Formats: sequence, structure tokens, C-alpha cells
Amino acid sequence: MRRGMSRALVILLAVAAGVGGMLHPVARAQDATPASEQTVADSDAGTFRALASGSMDLLAPGTTDLGFGRVTLDPGASVPFDPNDPSAILVYIASGAATFRVDAEMTVARAGGAGTPMPTEPEAVAPDTEFTLREGDSALFPPAIAGEARNDGTEEAVAWVVTVVHQTMAAATPTP
Repeated sequence: MRRGMSRALVILLAVAAGVGGMLHPVARAQDATPASEQTVADSDAGTFRALASGSMDLLAPGTTDLGFGRVTLDPGASVPFDPNDPSAILVYIASGAATFRVDAEMTVARAGGAGTPMPTEPEAVAPDTEFTLREGDSALFPPAIAGEARNDGTEEAVAWVVTVVHQTMAAATPTP
């Protein structure tokens, strides 16, 4: 589950340090519960704080790891996506803005504006096309994509992220 959180970090550009599997914690019976203010990842560019995570037997055979976190990205920061990360990530921008470019087709949901209580129809984004998510916007990023996320603004970007990783039994079994 560490990879998914790092991708969320990366994806969110509002995502700060570290790419790969080091930012996605997995809750297991033998693990201690982290302190509520424990930072999972930190860098000069931003932070990622895991707020909740866990695993369940949802899609047999295997385990589904779920994570929920808050990502911040400082102005001018940029983070690449890990194309080997198996996580699907839902990103919701709480404040600021983050610009993305990924090698997969995307769907973006724009926030409803004044007089528009409901969000507009989802917006399709072609592969390798830059798009910016602003406060209230969201996007679902598919697993295993390449690209980058960055904060081109002058204020910190903050996002809420949910990661989902389905790990099959074969992937969870260590090889000798």
C-alpha cells in the first residue's frame, strides 16, 4: 500500500517528496498505530500525511489496500509519476491548483460554480495533454501511468487523496 500513497503524492503534485513505494503505509495486525501527527513523507517541496489505511478481502483472490491522505505541494514543486505503481488514485483539490500531464486518457470532474450546485459533466483529457485541477476539482488516475504533477502557482496546493490497490495472491507471495 506504500506505493499507492507515494503515487498519490506524486500524482497530486500537491504531492511532495519521494516517488515509489516508500509513502504508502499498510495497516496490519502486527503494526503499531502511528501518532495522528506523524508525517509519512516530507521534503522541501511538500508533505504527504497518511490519515487512514487498511486492507480487506474485497476482490477475490487477493487483498484490496485502501488509503486516505492529505497531500501538500509547495509552489514550483514538481513530482514524476511512477509507471510501475499499481494504485488507482482519486484526487480532490482542497485548495490551490496542481497541473498534471500523464500518458493515459483521463476524466476530470470540475467543481460546481456559483449558481451551479452540481459539478458539470466530466471532462475528457487526451493522453500527454496538460490539465490543471483547481479547488473543488477532482480526477481519478488509473494505475501504472507515467507523467508528472507540479504546482505552477504561487500558493501551496492541498489535496485529499484516496488510493486503491488490488493485490493478487500471486503478487503477495514471496518468491524464493
